[in-house]
Amino acid sequence: MKKSFALGMIGLAALAGSAQAVDTVRARFDSIAPGVLLEYSYDTGTSFQYSFAGQFNWTRDNVMPGTYAGLQGQFATFCIEITQRVDFNNTYDYLVGSVANSPIGFPMGATKAGQLAELFGRFFGGLTTNDDYAAFQVAIWEITTDNSTDVTSGLFQIRNNATVSGLANSYLAALNGAGPTMNLLALQSRTNQDQIFVPAPGALALAGLGGLLAARRKR
Repeated sequence: MKKSFALGMIGLAALAGSAQAVDTVRARFDSIAPGVLLEYSYDTGTSFQYSFAGQFNWTRDNVMPGTYAGLQGQFATFCIEITQRVDFNNTYDYLVGSVANSPIGFPMGATKAGQLAELFGRFFGGLTTNDDYAAFQVAIWEITTDNSTDVTSGLFQIRNNATVSGLANSYLAALNGAGPTMNLLALQSRTNQDQIFVPAPGALALAGLGGLLAARRKR
């Protein structure tokens, strides 16, 4: 078991394409809650399927947890890669990286990463209901998958839930680049859904971004 885990981590680090040390996380996917079961499409409405939209809940592996120190025990994420999947009660290995460079192979870039940072900064702290969390996840999928502010049309869309679609559209319409914003990191994988999360205080430096923050402070 230890040997296979070590080989898996070496493989993940190689996928990062960098000589810099890459932090890793191994965790079990437990549930999506708070959230709502929705119909969604990512092929311009040609086909729809059901999925829960909301907060993704995880438990860090306590035997081989990986090297990243910023997530411990139970933690929460949101999905940023709708075309892949994770299954309940399965354990996954992830790299920890920047949001702009995620998902692996199809990086969203700085503009979308900035929109996500503002989405979190404006609305994450006020989420309370199942619909709130579902709409927040839907808004994330709209940002990462499409280029509009309407979750009922375009490449990505949902249907048959006016409450969630209305909330999601209101979140998206508020994004004007003026902030506030929130620091975010991503859990990256080539084969499983990439995730986004709010790091604990000091965790950005632990993820190898301390030099970047220091440079920003100097400016």
